[in-house]
Amino acid sequence: METTDDSQFKVDYISTSGVYKTCFTLIILLQFLVGSIIIILVNLWFFNDLYYLLTGRKFLPFLLIGQWWEWFLLPMNIYGNLLLFSFSIILFSAVIFKILNKLHPPKEGVFEKGSKEWKYTHRRFWTAYFPIWLARSLPLPWSDIFVYRFLGVHIGKNVVAYEGYIDPELIEIGDYTMTSLNICIFSHLIYHDKIIIKRVKIGKACIVGPQTIINPGTVLQDGAVLGVNSYTWINQVLEGDLIHVGTPVSMTLPIQSVEESQQKAEKIKSKPIEKKNNLNDKDKIGGSI
Repeated sequence: METTDDSQFKVDYISTSGVYKTCFTLIILLQFLVGSIIIILVNLWFFNDLYYLLTGRKFLPFLLIGQWWEWFLLPMNIYGNLLLFSFSIILFSAVIFKILNKLHPPKEGVFEKGSKEWKYTHRRFWTAYFPIWLARSLPLPWSDIFVYRFLGVHIGKNVVAYEGYIDPELIEIGDYTMTSLNICIFSHLIYHDKIIIKRVKIGKACIVGPQTIINPGTVLQDGAVLGVNSYTWINQVLEGDLIHVGTPVSMTLPIQSVEESQQKAEKIKSKPIEKKNNLNDKDKIGGSI
């Protein structure tokens, strides 16, 4: 059953979890199997060549026989196979992800446990989990952003996404935005026997500070900053060009320029000196009396 009123979930503390393990979690084994089969098929000729160089025999007589210098290609072959394995799984997973979206597109709302939205959210999560993990393990910059875009997440240009969790659906991130370490951006929330699914919109030139949680329905307007160790309410709107802090967010601060921060620091440093000088003057006056 779907509901639209989620005010009941605005409690003192919300723990946003991922998804449960289900039978569909085994798709990771299928992804691994598909990647492995592609690697074996592509490298049959190379394996046959190396086997011939070692034993003088061929296990596949219809393939060409290589030369001794193919041993020098072995390190490059291993590295290339790692990339081929990863990108094969990414492409295969993207196809499965799009099929799941066609069968049951993601919807916003509050849904009961066991509903179609509950089940398909879990399925899309486990389909995206392994390829995202692989992309972040590769020694290639921005490979995880490539995978997120491939899965349908709207990520703008020049976005910095450090290691953190970002839901693979109903997320929009604007241009020039930066997310820090150990952040979580959730478009879904599991609360007891219900799942809350809401679109998250992060505007342009925003900063998501480290150790922060963005809950479903959150909107960061252009230039908004979510301070360190903060988290948002469901459907909370953070005004642009301000710093927002709190657990949950309940305070806003102005964004200062470098010059303004330096001037403020200098004033703070000079205050104790002025106070000390005033005390010395009082001592002198008291001594003369």
